[in-house]
Amino acid sequence: MHKNKVIVALKSLTAEEIRQLDKFVRSPVHNQHDDVIRLFQYLRKHINGGERSLDKERVFGYLFPDLPFNMQQIHYISSYLLKVIEEFLAWQEWRKAEPEYQLSLLRSLRVHRLESQFEKNFGKSKEWLAKNIQNDTSSMFMSYQLELERFNQDRLKTGKQVFRLQESSDALDAFFVAEKLRSACILLSNQTVSKSSYDTGLLQNVLDFLKDSSLLKNPIVAIYYHAYHTLENHKNDASFSALKELLKNNRKSFNINELHDIYIFAINYCIRQLNMGEHSFMREVFDIYQMGLESDAFVQNGVMTPRTYSNIIMSGLKLNEFSWVKNFIFNYKEALPEKQREGFFNYNLARFHYEQKAYGEAMPLLLRMEYEDALLTCLGKVLLAKMHFELDESESLYSLLQSFRTYVHRKKLPGNYQEGTLNFIQFLTKLAQKIPNQNGRLKLELIDTKVVVEKEWLLTQLA
Repeated sequence: MHKNKVIVALKSLTAEEIRQLDKFVRSPVHNQHDDVIRLFQYLRKHINGGERSLDKERVFGYLFPDLPFNMQQIHYISSYLLKVIEEFLAWQEWRKAEPEYQLSLLRSLRVHRLESQFEKNFGKSKEWLAKNIQNDTSSMFMSYQLELERFNQDRLKTGKQVFRLQESSDALDAFFVAEKLRSACILLSNQTVSKSSYDTGLLQNVLDFLKDSSLLKNPIVAIYYHAYHTLENHKNDASFSALKELLKNNRKSFNINELHDIYIFAINYCIRQLNMGEHSFMREVFDIYQMGLESDAFVQNGVMTPRTYSNIIMSGLKLNEFSWVKNFIFNYKEALPEKQREGFFNYNLARFHYEQKAYGEAMPLLLRMEYEDALLTCLGKVLLAKMHFELDESESLYSLLQSFRTYVHRKKLPGNYQEGTLNFIQFLTKLAQKIPNQNGRLKLELIDTKVVVEKEWLLTQLA
């Protein structure tokens, strides 16, 4: 039973959430089955007790000590408990989200025709929104929904009413334009990675509308407008500069999830410039990563993705920001997902030492590096091979490349990385042979080969 959906869900909860769930399960509003309460109590006690304590026969024996084992009965009670857990998770998110809670309350007060309470809570909602407003699309939608509730409430009143229709229409326009631009940015970003194409619908109408609209004075609209143009036009430095300036002035009032995406949009523009040989954009990438770290945009729910961790380190190493990078490697280690923490920490610390030619400190971090993550293992082996070559350790290099080739053939690596790694091994093997007068021919062959890991480094060695 240890792989049961209920067990997986319970293991994802914190100790405080388990305590809150206990109250939820005991509440007759959410659960009217005593067996569900008893199952929860047993699982709560034995959740970390190993597979044997969660064996289905053992669980059934606790629930029904006088009955023969019945697997269907276990499934039946588990399904009820799972529904209660899911309801708890939904309730928890809803209750934490003050805007959604306030809107739900206003709708209920309107439906029950509690006019005075509606007015009181509508005023409180407007005050809360004014104090806590963020320049993101969800806040803009909240403004529209409040105006809509105001309109629906006023329609219930007798006599002639003056409706706030213009305010409602303006709020909806602002939300729609911002969300449409945001969606376009996401589509463009994904299009680049997946090589897919998308129909952007009304996007061109929105862009035409904005030419003569005061909505561009709205920071969120302006940010997504310039973000779209940086993604759509690879050489739009004016929009990139405007985007970066807007981010500096408005980042503190943004929703963290949206802010993260906007930083990535800006970084993607810089990466395209770097790929076209505009090396000055490495400083721009580093600056944006620093802005994102100051805003906590790259750590979500206490976790930083290994890819982001590695990319930030690489941007700093490219600029020789060694002191900053070393602090970052150690300061953000605990933010990495637990299962990947040691691997990515060791690999990036090895890269840090490698860039400073401290091979004696880098190599021990990589020698025993073989993880479940095949791509990470390959990255470590590539770095180790580079060091063996630079130290002229031919025997160690040949041994590594031979085992490395076998490893790559056995693994399925993402994208073109498998082909690129095998080409790296092939070229490095030839380069290490030091055949007289081969470098010119090898250089032309390397230039003509499209997919090669560490191609720039190989070209440098040939030079």
